[in-house]
Amino acid sequence: MKIYPGGIAGNEPDMIRKMRFNSLQGATLTSIGLNLIATDVMSLSIPFLIRNDGEFKYVLSKVEPYLLEKMEKDGFQLITWTMAGWVYFFSKEGVTTPRELKKLKLAAGESNPANEQAWKALGFDVIQVPLHEVLPALNSGMIEACYIVPLAAAAYQWFGIADNMMDLPISPVLGSIVVSQRVWNRVPDRYKGELLRIADDAAEELYIKTQKLEQEAIAVMLDNGLTINPVSDAEKQMWWDEFQKGFGLVVGKSFSKEIYDAILKYLEEYRNTYGE
Repeated sequence: MKIYPGGIAGNEPDMIRKMRFNSLQGATLTSIGLNLIATDVMSLSIPFLIRNDGEFKYVLSKVEPYLLEKMEKDGFQLITWTMAGWVYFFSKEGVTTPRELKKLKLAAGESNPANEQAWKALGFDVIQVPLHEVLPALNSGMIEACYIVPLAAAAYQWFGIADNMMDLPISPVLGSIVVSQRVWNRVPDRYKGELLRIADDAAEELYIKTQKLEQEAIAVMLDNGLTINPVSDAEKQMWWDEFQKGFGLVVGKSFSKEIYDAILKYLEEYRNTYGE
């Protein structure tokens, strides 16, 4: 196996294109890349829809067969996936409510135009900024807030300028290993089940390590000037109500209405059984 680390094989769309032409046979992808293979994957990362690890695991277990079938039809085999963490808001000023964030210039990535339009329709001042330009944009004042997993905020040093973190997770981030079907078909059938089981075990172990690393990163950021702003129950409800209005703006664009309705049903099942 030859591994190309650190983005030298290109971004996620680049890697998927190379897999289609067989110049790459596999890749590690986030929900951004997975959504290019099975568009409904992005439904798992709708802001403030899925609210904790328990809800995420329950919903994923229910929609996984449907998503795997879509990937297989497009010529890809999912080896494993896991949670890569939760996205949080980081900002130059302390933020705990939607109204406060709407006063700031918020960075948005280039991966999902429909989501960007939804943010704007809800009244947020969204500016499209490539990942590698976020730090200089924060420095210059072009943007005043961003959203990212804490581990990346520490690694990219964004927290040095956007030194306030809102203590409310926005959405889960998926991580995955995907290979082309032409490679998967070369694996003897007698090995496939065991290979997938081992990959799932390794992914679960990686997530546990990632959680530990994230807590260590947050501790380092706190020691270096980060402020974590607590969010009251009333303020949490404001965020959930605000984005409830926004969900309809991306249904049928970033993902289908069928998958959205299914997720709502599974979330209701989980919350009725285990509580919110």
